[in-house]
Amino acid sequence: MKEKKLSTGVKIGRVLFTFFLLALVSISLGLEFLPSLNTIAIPKDDDKLDIVKKEDVNMDEEQLKVYVEKQKGIQNILLIGVDEDGYEGGRSDVMIVVSLDSNQKAMKLTSVMRDTLSYIPTSQTYQKLNHSYMEGGPLETMKAVNRNLDLNIRDFVVFDFEAVSKAVDLIGGYPVYIDADEAYDMGRFGEYYEGEQLLDGAGAILYMRVRYNSGGDQGRNQRQRDLILYLLEYAKSMGRREMVSFAKEMMPSIRTSYSFSDIEKLMDIYDGMKDGLKTEQYSFPFNYQGVTLSDGLWYAVPGSMRSNVITLQENIFSSNSYVPSVVVDDISNMIENLSGVYSE
Repeated sequence: MKEKKLSTGVKIGRVLFTFFLLALVSISLGLEFLPSLNTIAIPKDDDKLDIVKKEDVNMDEEQLKVYVEKQKGIQNILLIGVDEDGYEGGRSDVMIVVSLDSNQKAMKLTSVMRDTLSYIPTSQTYQKLNHSYMEGGPLETMKAVNRNLDLNIRDFVVFDFEAVSKAVDLIGGYPVYIDADEAYDMGRFGEYYEGEQLLDGAGAILYMRVRYNSGGDQGRNQRQRDLILYLLEYAKSMGRREMVSFAKEMMPSIRTSYSFSDIEKLMDIYDGMKDGLKTEQYSFPFNYQGVTLSDGLWYAVPGSMRSNVITLQENIFSSNSYVPSVVVDDISNMIENLSGVYSE
């Protein structure tokens, strides 16, 4: 199964990053926000973040030189949305790698399917990627993404569905067309019908999450993106006063590894690339099969993890010199043995 790259306009890119900075609290809004920034202190060294070690690199000297050069000017951030169990002990229903590419003045968004069969570092098991959050919170999820995808992510931002619900209520609701299948699924929880409706925060979350007759996980992921894009589009119309009010309400619902000084650096990066900013959207794995394994659970099984990671690296770093690490090769082989799914 394949998903093609999706393109969005410059406007959406600017709005997305504006909203991202708003969620983190812009330094320029003043000291009154300092108590509201919920920073989670994490280690920053490569080993504790499961960033690939030199001895595990599978590239020759020339390939590595070209690859390292391609990485310069690109910063990767992990956005995590947790389910109704919240920040403590929940699961990561939304995982998006945000790649800020100052070389190409581009922001690349890669959604990672929550059901992706992956290696979980702490328990040394193969499970759904979103189970990593239950084992060690956002740090464990970031480590799992780094380990499985050969990435170098050092920071995260976490939000829960209550945060999204609050955002929808703050802007006066979410206008959307609900089709017959979505209305059927939502009807089990309230009075919903086919047609145009204005959903409140709770209704918007329900709309985001139904799946059984509503396109499965792919349908749910699309509705999540649609809702987030609506929020971002609305954000661009906010005046300064409304932005301040919105930030005050939203910040208690955000957790992040960023400090205020980190945010200031992000703003500097964005200021240098915002003119002509373009955005790209991807969904990982690019090629996969839906398989029910011996534990009775359905998985999105990459076919193979190795080939999917090569495509991911090409998308993020525009690199043709990348060769998967020994770690990714081992993970890919194990996933093939567990699932019987091989490269297409």
